[in-house]
Amino acid sequence: MNEAKGLLKLLGWKVENKIKDQMPPKAVVLSVPHTSLTDFFIGFFAYRNLGLKAHFLIKKEAFVFPFKKLLYRWGGIPVNRGKKSNIIQEIVNEFNTRDEFLLTITPEGSRSPRPRWKDGYHRIAKAANVPVLIGYIDYKTKSIGIEEIYKLQGDAAYDTVQIMKYYIGMEGRNPEKFVLPKEVYESAKKDNVAKS
Repeated sequence: MNEAKGLLKLLGWKVENKIKDQMPPKAVVLSVPHTSLTDFFIGFFAYRNLGLKAHFLIKKEAFVFPFKKLLYRWGGIPVNRGKKSNIIQEIVNEFNTRDEFLLTITPEGSRSPRPRWKDGYHRIAKAANVPVLIGYIDYKTKSIGIEEIYKLQGDAAYDTVQIMKYYIGMEGRNPEKFVLPKEVYESAKKDNVAKS
């Protein structure tokens, strides 16, 4: 049993990769819900448990001594958030220069309640021509992992609603900070009617 698996088991967490046999070498991995800094550490150990290397975006100003080496080792990717920078192209370049690259993104963009997600995850996946993986961290069931591969349909608003439906019923560490918009529940209700 590796250290990551042992620690998560001790803390009562279950790690799942439901697409293990179909795991793409490159993808944008969503990490939802994101309501606490604790999510980073649970997620980090979950990746280790699955034998995967996570990457995440962090402002370049954070890459200073004594944190620089540690951030790189953990999978940090420095980005320039200046007005004239092209973050999407910077990230696409990262995808293009690597054989394997799993970029983890929290589409909520904040640990505060945010029913409207940012579309950066969609623009990155589309520009890099990689799939989106439905990653989750559910404190209600103490389960974390990868649920499914989602292939973008093209429209960010449509895709986001479809993706959000995977997270109905899940809870963040701070449940009151995870909010989905009303149309997600309405769309899920229509899906259930269509299936019956």
